[in-house]
Amino acid sequence: MVVPTVGWLSVGGMTHPDHAALGRLADKFAQLPDPREQRQPQHLLGDLLVIALCSTLAGGRSFNDMEDYGEGHAEWLRTFLLLPQGIPSHDTFNRVFAALDSHALEEALRQWASQCEVPPWDMMVPEHPNALRQLAADGKRLRGSRRQEPRAEGGASLTRMDQVLNVWCTQRGITVAQRRIPPEGGEIEQLPLLLRHLDLKGCVVSADAAHAQTHTAQVIIERGGQYVLCVKGNQPTTRDAVSAAMQAVRAATAGKAHFESVDKGHGRLETRRCWVSGALEEFAPRGQWKALGSIALIESEREDLATGKVSVEQRCYLSSLAISGGVESSAERIAGIARTHWSVENALHWRLDVQWGEDQSRARAGKAATNLSALRKLAMNLLRAVPPPVRKPAQVSMRRRHFIATINPNYLAALLAHFAR
Repeated sequence: MVVPTVGWLSVGGMTHPDHAALGRLADKFAQLPDPREQRQPQHLLGDLLVIALCSTLAGGRSFNDMEDYGEGHAEWLRTFLLLPQGIPSHDTFNRVFAALDSHALEEALRQWASQCEVPPWDMMVPEHPNALRQLAADGKRLRGSRRQEPRAEGGASLTRMDQVLNVWCTQRGITVAQRRIPPEGGEIEQLPLLLRHLDLKGCVVSADAAHAQTHTAQVIIERGGQYVLCVKGNQPTTRDAVSAAMQAVRAATAGKAHFESVDKGHGRLETRRCWVSGALEEFAPRGQWKALGSIALIESEREDLATGKVSVEQRCYLSSLAISGGVESSAERIAGIARTHWSVENALHWRLDVQWGEDQSRARAGKAATNLSALRKLAMNLLRAVPPPVRKPAQVSMRRRHFIATINPNYLAALLAHFAR
């Protein structure tokens, strides 16, 4: 076993405190409500959660991995953790994560994201100082938690799986918030509740059609933000009104888009066109949507280069962003927000499943699946915030950072110290 260096750590040009700071990390985790407080637990909650975070940063995926990590690094862990009864067993980790208050762990994730300054996701392109920070909201099913539960009134059992709602900052490449979706609810009701915990000043919230809800738009405006929402069949009246208005705009421009982009890749050629309008005097649903500033139509034309087959899709959008700088620049802005929104799928959900094995996690008891998901996102955020000790750290991918944390104990210690501060 390689023991991390004791003392001050210099990683990526930054100096990190020694093990005293790591001890403060356990104290922070210990402030979470302990679900075992009535049973005089043998293992301290702070110690247990620090070991779990270390295991996750080092590539661990299960409760067995947490126990193995603790046993393999017990000597180092004792330099800043108390561990009064040694390393917890995998069953202890399982019971604690199943009973731990998911909202408390999610609050820790929100607090870290609100206080930490993380460089833009694409460090080669500096963020414009006046640009709105985009927050993409999207739900995710934790497929490994699938289980059969009996109906309350008897009869055939129900198939259930845990779900979470994520808010992803597209420029920073971090998860700023997560909320567990209760079995009896849905993500539509949970997004306004989650947004009420966030300061949305200087932010634009993007979401798919499920969240095109008048109440959600109102909460975003009340919290100081802006919105760009896709509208589909769940809002048929509004969708039809946007479509009719934008078809008239399209006809007035003789089919020439206000903004157009062409991309070639993955064996296909895709042309995206966007029309936008701020003339809402005759737009009937205007009064239902708080601070509505513009509506838009985005058309995606895809040509399969192998078969020559062409498909066309049109999507309608509502936005609180007013037309500014001309319709061309406004159309480019909304088209960019609509396209960037899906980085929550590619840069967050895909990584969680492929690089961190979230869909393969078999944690099912209680709130274990939800809490493990929050722990993974906290680990991903830390990897984004602290550059690794390599040449050109700004160009190191998330997968490579994760690998460096598994082989470089000093980098792992620097990640923990960053969170402790």
